[in-house]
Amino acid sequence: MTEPDPVHAAIATHHAAYDAFQVAPDGEAAILAEEAYREAGDVLVTMACATPAGAVQLLEHLRWWLAEEVAFADSYGLTYRAAQVRVADLTALACACWPVATVGVDPIHRAIATAETAEAAHTAALSGLDETNDVQMHRANTAADASSAAFEALTAVMPTTRAGLFALAEFYARESEEFEPMCAGGQYLQHLAAALKGSDSTGLMSGLPLAKAASDQRLICMIPRAAAHASSSASAQ
Repeated sequence: MTEPDPVHAAIATHHAAYDAFQVAPDGEAAILAEEAYREAGDVLVTMACATPAGAVQLLEHLRWWLAEEVAFADSYGLTYRAAQVRVADLTALACACWPVATVGVDPIHRAIATAETAEAAHTAALSGLDETNDVQMHRANTAADASSAAFEALTAVMPTTRAGLFALAEFYARESEEFEPMCAGGQYLQHLAAALKGSDSTGLMSGLPLAKAASDQRLICMIPRAAAHASSSASAQ
């Protein structure tokens, strides 16, 4: 089973901490919110990415954060400078290594990253949820709706590259295993994902050379997201 990239959860935590800090009332609540926000930022800028999709999502998030907090850059000290360094490194890596697989070419990568981030935010909202707390319940339900919408949007996106097809197969295999551990469907998808990568590494896919024209590699359909996830990611009741 391929483990999800932990950077997605770190991004969700940092964004949630940012939002909480913006609306925290003066006094002790503001102090605690700022501490949590700064801690989340420190964790984020030092976390390694485990997948290309995670790296792309981190790059986009850090670009957003640097722009949002530019007026307060000095107050963040090393954290802000570390974020600038990560953005510079990830941008260079994107230009050198991800021109086809992840950066603005195949839309499936962005759709997968968005779905993973939304799911991580939903999981974070459910952690320690107090069902008697209206604010927490609203946040959890909003996160659940956002996660469902992201996954629904994902199923409407077609991969346009071989790398995108591989990423989609791996994503569905990972999701099937997570929501239905040891199920036959998840094992089939794991095998499919491994077979796709294996066939590509040998230079052949369905008996055709890798150099075959892109127009002949057009994808016609993709596996729909299992209905089981819809109930698993339903709004907290």
